Amino acid sequence: MYPEARAQSEVIGTVLLLGITIAAVTATVATGSVALATVTDEAQATGVENGMSQFTSRASLVALGGADAKRFDLGSVDGGDLRLEEDAGHVEVRIERPDGNVTNESYSLGTLVYAGEGREVAVQGGGVWSSDGTRGRMVSPPEYHYRGETLTFPIVRLTGEGERRTSDRGTGVVRQRTAEEEVFPNVSNPLENGTVVVEVRSDYYEGWYDFFSQRAEGDVTKDDANRTATARLVVPGEVELDKPLSLGSEDTHTDIPLDEDDYELGVSHPSPSAVIDERIENASTSGQAVDDCFDGGTCTAGVYHADGDVTLSDDVEFDTAGGNVTVAIDGDFDIGGNDLQITDGSDNAVTYYVNGSVDINNPTIGTTASSIDAERTQFYVNGGIAENTNGIGNADIDAVIYAPNADVEANGNPTLRGAFVFERLDLGGASSMAYDADLRDLELTISGGPGQNPITYLHVSRNEVAVRFD
Repeated sequence: MYPEARAQSEVIGTVLLLGITIAAVTATVATGSVALATVTDEAQATGVENGMSQFTSRASLVALGGADAKRFDLGSVDGGDLRLEEDAGHVEVRIERPDGNVTNESYSLGTLVYAGEGREVAVQGGGVWSSDGTRGRMVSPPEYHYRGETLTFPIVRLTGEGERRTSDRGTGVVRQRTAEEEVFPNVSNPLENGTVVVEVRSDYYEGWYDFFSQRAEGDVTKDDANRTATARLVVPGEVELDKPLSLGSEDTHTDIPLDEDDYELGVSHPSPSAVIDERIENASTSGQAVDDCFDGGTCTAGVYHADGDVTLSDDVEFDTAGGNVTVAIDGDFDIGGNDLQITDGSDNAVTYYVNGSVDINNPTIGTTASSIDAERTQFYVNGGIAENTNGIGNADIDAVIYAPNADVEANGNPTLRGAFVFERLDLGGASSMAYDADLRDLELTISGGPGQNPITYLHVSRNEVAVRFD
C-alpha cells in the first residue's frame, strides 16, 4: 500500500510541476508579447516623429514659396493610422485696441496625424506635436517667430489633394496650393496701440501653451475646458508731451486763463500700470531700500525700492552727477510739504514709479535751477494725486507727472511747470502754469510689465499647401 501511495504522489507532483511551468511560460510569453508590442509601437512612433519633422520642414519650405513641391517619406506607418484632418486645429489672431475695436482673422490649420496604439504624432501649424492621450507636447516648434518686438507668424494650413484623406503608406508629395496672402493688409506698421492676441484651439493645446510660455514670449494662458492656448503681446503706447496739460475727461475747471494750445481734453491715455509693475519688480530684486535714499543727507545715483507705503519726514536732495535715480514704490507715496530737489547741473533724472497715490501739500519739486527743467523729474502714478488733502496748496512743481487715473483738486496757489497728464483737473486760486518747450521732443513709452512683452511690428500671412499620398 505504501509503495502505491508514493507512486501516486510522484505522478501528481510531476503534473503539478508541469502545470506550474506551463503557466509560468505562458505568462512570460504573454507579458513579453505586450512589452514587445509596447516597445515596437514606441519605436515606430519615434520613427514617425523624425519623419514628421522632415515633412514639416519641406511643407514650410513649399508654403513660404521656397519650392513648388516636395516629396516626403514618413517612414513605416503600417503599425498605426495615418490621416489628414483638414478641419482639425484652429488659430485666431486679434488686434485689440483701447477703444474697444477689434480686428481679427481666424483659420483652420489642418493636421496630419499618425495614431499608433499608445501615442499620436501630428503636424500642425508648421510644428510637430505628440500626445499620449493625457497631455500634448511639442516635438519641433511651429512657424511663429518673436524677435525684438517683431512678430512674424506665417500660418501654414494643410489641405488634401483629391479625395484621399487616409493612407497606409508614409510617402507622397506636398504642393503649394495658394500663394502667400497677407492677413492684415490694412494694418500699418509700426503698430500704434493695443494688444496682439494669438489663440490656438487644438488637441495639442498644451504643447502650444508650453511653446508660447518658453520660447514665444508674451502673457500666456491656457483654457483646458476649451482646449486653447493664448499668447498676448502689448503694443507700446507712445505719449507725446506737446502741451502742458492733457486730460482724459472733457469736464475740467480752471480759474486761470489757458490758451487752447495749452491743454487738450478727452484724450485716451494708456495705463501706466504695466511699466510701474515692471520697474517695481526689477527694483525689488536689484535695488536698495528706499530708506537709503530718503533718510538724511543726499540721495545719489541708484535704484531704490519700497514694498509698501512711504511717508517722507524731511526734505530730500538728489545728486545725479553719477547717474539717474529710480524710486519704485509698491504703495502710496506721501510727500507732504517736504521738498524733492535735484541739486546738480547734469542732464540725469530722478524718476518715481508709484503703484498707488501721491499726496502733496506745499512742497517744492524739481531742480534748484531757476530755469524750467521738467524732464529731469518724472512721476508715473497708478492712483490719484492729493486725494487725502484739501488740494496741493502752494506747491511749486517743475516736473513731468503721468497720472492718467488722477482726479486732481489743485486748491491754493500752485505753480505747475512742465507737463501734466491727469484724468481731470480743477485748477483754482492764483495758480500758474508754464510749459517746458524742451518736452516737445520727449515721448513717453508706456509698455512692458511682467508677462506683457511689447510688440511694434506684426507680419501675419496665410500659406496653404496640399498633401497628396502615394
